Order: sequence, then structure tokens, then C-alpha cells
Amino acid sequence: MFLRVFAFNCWFLLGWVVPVFAAGQLRLVTPPVDHRTTSASIYFVGTAPPGGTLTVNGQPVPRSALGHFAWRLALAPGENAFYWSYARPGAPAETLVRRVSRLPGRTPVPTDRPFLAVVQPAVAAAVAADSVLCASAQGSPGGQMQVTVGEETFAMVELPPRVEPGDTGDLLGGTEPLPVAGLYGGCFTARPGWRDQPVRVELRWRDQTLAQTAPGTVTTLGAGALTVIEVNAAEAIVRAGGGAEFARLTPLVRGVRARAVASNGEWLQLAGAGWVNRRDVRVLTNGTPVPRSAVRALRTRSNTGASELLIPLQVALPYSVRQEEGRLVLTVWGAESQTDIIRFESRDPVIRSVQWEPVGSEGVRYYVDLRANRQWGYQVRYEGTTLVLAVRRPPRVGRNLAGITVMLDPGHGGGQSGSLGPSGLPEKAVNLQIALKLRAALERAGAKVLLTRDRDTTLSLEARGKLMEQQQPTVFLSLHNNALPDGGDPLRQYGTSAYWYHPQGRALAETIHAQLVAELKQPDYGLYWDSLAVIRPTVAPAVLLELGFMTHPEEFARISNPAFQERLAGAVTRGLLRWLR
Repeated sequence: MFLRVFAFNCWFLLGWVVPVFAAGQLRLVTPPVDHRTTSASIYFVGTAPPGGTLTVNGQPVPRSALGHFAWRLALAPGENAFYWSYARPGAPAETLVRRVSRLPGRTPVPTDRPFLAVVQPAVAAAVAADSVLCASAQGSPGGQMQVTVGEETFAMVELPPRVEPGDTGDLLGGTEPLPVAGLYGGCFTARPGWRDQPVRVELRWRDQTLAQTAPGTVTTLGAGALTVIEVNAAEAIVRAGGGAEFARLTPLVRGVRARAVASNGEWLQLAGAGWVNRRDVRVLTNGTPVPRSAVRALRTRSNTGASELLIPLQVALPYSVRQEEGRLVLTVWGAESQTDIIRFESRDPVIRSVQWEPVGSEGVRYYVDLRANRQWGYQVRYEGTTLVLAVRRPPRVGRNLAGITVMLDPGHGGGQSGSLGPSGLPEKAVNLQIALKLRAALERAGAKVLLTRDRDTTLSLEARGKLMEQQQPTVFLSLHNNALPDGGDPLRQYGTSAYWYHPQGRALAETIHAQLVAELKQPDYGLYWDSLAVIRPTVAPAVLLELGFMTHPEEFARISNPAFQERLAGAVTRGLLRWLR
């Protein structure tokens, strides 16, 4: 098959994708034109015909045998101009100019003049009286700072310079966050009767004073203030704190009721269960009873696909699930245990026992011990007001992969190209090529294979997750190829990596990753826990594989090579076989 890629064609020679260049063609794929970044360096990826000489700002740039290159350059603050020139004997030189602007990152706090910038509270907060609240600000080092709320003033202290927590870009780009100085913080107790109280911060530096009002206000809730909410979204995202930057917890389904005990802007804190966004819930009328339910007799039941724990409640309550080796821990917030008997299926192949304990006055925690350490997925749902925890049975595996259903998810597609290789070939195309070869290899081993997409079509992350939950495969593999963020070094950072989210996916990620590294001699780019949307569903062990780097010239040549793609497919298949054994 011939594959047209942007400005030039490709043809296959001994299994390799070889670019056919127009005369004098120089191509820069990344970064885009007039790119802007806060990084101290930028890398370029592109291609030019073999045989000529490639330079940037007069410095030679090495290329692969196919003419591909990746090159990292330092950035000065402001606009940087990079003059790329390609020359070969008997032809005029071709020049491309690419400009990259380096924007200021975190602005250093001035040390020669007074400066104040209040950071927290950033939004309106409502909390119970006597709750602890904290204010933070940046200010000139060596000053004295205080915060005033209502009629009371509280001291703030200057914190030692510290490194802000690194993010994905820091980790994958290989950059080290720099220490930040001039940070002040202080905490205080919310007093009864505060309503939309402004928070005023004052800095005294040498003989000068600066004052600033925080963006957010503070309200204290009266002892009798009760807000009951009901989830009206199909699934409400629950987070560990009052903002989208906090980690996800167990989501809640439509109909769950809970008491909101605090708010932070658009986020509501539920008693015991984390924070939800106001858009996913509706506030019930004043006087609605606080959601509580007695829990008496429990029972388990089995069907052909799962073993289930049934917890009859009087109202649908919020819950959270933690997966551990050999068991699931289910907490029901607002439950009051009056349990004196639990009925078990006598031949249940999955659930061995259930134990419970109260969580103070906030709820009940159930420890669902399983007969095997390996878990094959679970789901939580309501049947009316009965909470059902369904734990999937292990598959009946025949010869090789017979009895196994594998769902393959070729990343990106349609209008989502993913990263680009030096030739301009998009990641979405490489992912699909590998997925189709992997499907064939898995089917030869006896597996049933499902694909989230088998052509170049756009498919949202949510749609991929729903396909997984509807089809309930034995395992789910999302196939990708990697790229670095700005600041990365594409010639030093490359290789194969694997990602899991739930503990049930870790051993699968480790086994397939080890097989790829050992069998194909791929560089080891590591194993990662990551909160990625496509591997967050709990219905099956799920792994995302980054098989190679689009931004490394030689590795791109391998992963886009049909023969090497066949080897990738074989290694993943053998890794899955090893994991099953």
C-alpha cells in the first residue's frame, strides 16, 4: 500500500518506509511556526534528502540514513530566530527560518523594591466555623506579612525557598524545577458569622507598606446550615480537593445524595467522599433530610460473569473504592452499620469473605477479600437503592489465548493526529498500523479482538472508555507512540514505556513492557502510574503502551517500518501470554 504523507510520498524498500524527496526539499515538522514556550530550550524535528549538508545558524546538524533529524537548541528570553540551510552539490541552497519565542516563566520576586501578589484564597470559600483556612502570597523577601479577615488579624510567615512540585512536562522532559523564593503563608481559624468576608494581606518591607485584597472571600456556615445535593450527571467526577488540579477519586453515579459541608468556588465538598463540581449536581430544597441509611443484612450472589456483594440501603449514598492485592475496599459514606448477618454463595469462585468496620460517624468500610490475588475488573452500580459491587470472574483460558477477549485502542485518529515523526507521518497512522498487525497476531494465538477504531476516524476519550465498559474485554491495550514536551532532548530521551492506573493493570504493564525491552532490544523508558482517561475504567485490566518515540529519528524509522511493526505485535502477544501464565 502506498501512503501519501503531506508534501511527499513514501515507498517501501525491504520493509522500510523510505521518503521520496522533491528536489532540494527541507522539511521542519516541529515546532510549529511562531511557536511560544516558557522552556529554556526547544527541539526541532524534520527531514532533508541524504547526501547534502544541513546546518542551523551555521552549525552542522547530523541526520539518519533516511535523512531524518532531531536537534535541541537553547533559547534566549524573547524571540529567537533559527536559520536552517540545506545544500547539496550542483543545487542551490534551500533556507527556512523558524522563530521561537521564549516567554517568561514564573516571574522572580523583586528583591530591590516592595512587591506583593496574593495567591490564596483565589475563589469564594464557604466552610464550617472553626475550620482552618490558609492564605498565601508572594512578596519581597525579608518582609513582615499579615492577613486580616473581619476584625481579626493573623500573622503570616516567610517560607524558605522551595521547589514547586514537578509536573508531567518536568518528568518526561527531563527538566528540574527551580527553587522559588519570596513565598509567605499563614493559617487561621474561621470565626462564626463571617459572610463574604474579604481577605486583606499586608506586607511591610523596610519602611514601606503594601496591601492587597485576595481574589476570594470567606463565609462560615452556621451550625444548622445543611446543604443536600443529588448527582444529576450520568457520572460525577470526584476529586481529592476543591479544584480540577486535584487527583480523581471514585466517581459517583446519577441519583446519589450527599451532604455538602464546604465549598470552594464551583466545587462542593461532600461529607467523607471528596469534592464535586456544581455542574454535576443539583442542590435540593431546604429541609431535605441529610442522606443516612442503616445497613442490616448483606449477601453475595453469583452469575456467569461476576460475583457480587449487595448492600441494601434506604437511599443511594456516595461511596469510594480502593483496590488492593487480593481484595477491594468499599466505603459507603452516610451508612450506619446494624449488620448482624451476611449470606455467602456456598460455591462463589471469587469472593471469599466480607468484613466491615465503622468509619467514625461518617460511614462504613467493607473489606471484600477475594480467593485470588489477580483481579479481572469490577464495577459499582445501584439497583434501585441497593449498592452492588460486581467483581468479574477470571476467564476460562484455552490453548494459548483462546477464551480471551482483547480490546485494542489505536490512539488518536481523525482530526486528532497525535505527535508527528520527522517525515510528517502522524502518530495516529502508526498506531493504527501497529493495531491491525497486533490484531492479526492475537487472533492467530486464539484471542477474540475488538478495536475501538479500525480506520482513520475521530473518537473521543470518553467514547473509548464507554466502549470498554460496554464490551467488557478481558484486557484493554491502548497503543501509542511518544513525543517529548518542549525542553526535552529527543536524542537522549526515547524508548518504550508502559502506563497503568488501577493496581489490576500493573502486572500486565510490567510483563508486556519487559517483553518489549528484552525481545526487541528497545531502550527502557520506564513504567508509570498515570491517571489517563482511557485506562481509568475499572471493568478490566487496562494498560497504555508507548511503543517508541516519534521524535527520535532512528526509533521513528523502526516503529514506522512494517517489518518492525510485525515484531512489535509478536512481542506484545508473547507478553500477554506470559502474563496469563
